[in-house]
Amino acid sequence: MGSNRILGLIFANTFEAGLPELNASRTMGSVPFGGKYRLIDFPLSNMSNSGINNVGIITKSNFLSLMDHLGTGNAWDLAKRRSGLTILPPYKEHNFNGIIETLYTLHGFIEHGSEEYVLIDHSGCVSNFNYRKLLDFHEQKGADISFIYTKKSRVCENQSEGTALDIDENGRVTKVLLPSICNSDTTYASGAFLIKKDLLMNMVRSLVAENKNDFTRDFLQPNANKLKIYAYENKGYCAIITSMKDYYRASMELMDPEVRAHLFNPKRPIYTKVRDDIPSRYGLNSSVKGSLIAQGCTIDGTVENSIISKGVRIGKGAHIKNCIIMQDTIIGDNADLSHIIIDKDVTVGQGKTIIGCESYPMYIAKRSII
Repeated sequence: MGSNRILGLIFANTFEAGLPELNASRTMGSVPFGGKYRLIDFPLSNMSNSGINNVGIITKSNFLSLMDHLGTGNAWDLAKRRSGLTILPPYKEHNFNGIIETLYTLHGFIEHGSEEYVLIDHSGCVSNFNYRKLLDFHEQKGADISFIYTKKSRVCENQSEGTALDIDENGRVTKVLLPSICNSDTTYASGAFLIKKDLLMNMVRSLVAENKNDFTRDFLQPNANKLKIYAYENKGYCAIITSMKDYYRASMELMDPEVRAHLFNPKRPIYTKVRDDIPSRYGLNSSVKGSLIAQGCTIDGTVENSIISKGVRIGKGAHIKNCIIMQDTIIGDNADLSHIIIDKDVTVGQGKTIIGCESYPMYIAKRSII
């Protein structure tokens, strides 16, 4: 893939309304995942691994932690003298209400480069995907727009947030549907699509002139049979996170070796900002089973089927099961936690018992003291 053929755009705020707890002080792209990553790391690494070296990150609000995480883009090999990584925050009175208005507002950035195509993705999809295959498919079919989709009948809890497609045997999209009326066999677009830059900007200007701003309703549905819209199947692991339940389920699926093997393929690494920490220390009476433990932790209790982020301290006699515990949290001695999502810098006192359930995991906000 020529490095100047595709401009990558990633929406950092997609689906964040479905996770108000995690996004109270951060945008969707900077939500921690898997103990050491952020959600933005997956689409950004996919673009970098696919040879896309000009990427814009579209933000809306609460993006300071995202800026700190991304830095110059060096971790993703995007610290280039020309092109590279650009963070695109809102400005003036604009608040990016929908993809059409957003792209129109950013027309200067989009049209400035020499890229032929634009690849639009979002940070709510956890997958390891090779966009080179999408480009080859797009050009082979002579497509105007090419989506990535998965055949999973329920990739996320709130399917009304996405785009559902009817696809024929050749991969051509024959109909764009409202997800709320779809059956369990309907294919579900992951959100990423490839389109020629000229077509994209002509479409954006036309819709803005008509005061239309809904990409699916105002553009895709009326043009499903007019344009060559195709869909390419992502046959690997794909989790689309639209709710806390989705987030918890996708996190727990990391315990599956097959899921980890797909997501963290050494030939196509998922990159992230590096935080240097000492190795984790395990006490003489500690016990860890089926869990992911990041560096810099001190484990003196029992941990089962949980994700423990960097710098977490778990006291003696504490029992942690089916939990997600984020960075620098302290769990006191003899605490008992089950099905809990604990944000950063939380302190749970000695002997505290907090029990959630798989269908409705309990959340403890950042910097809380329990």
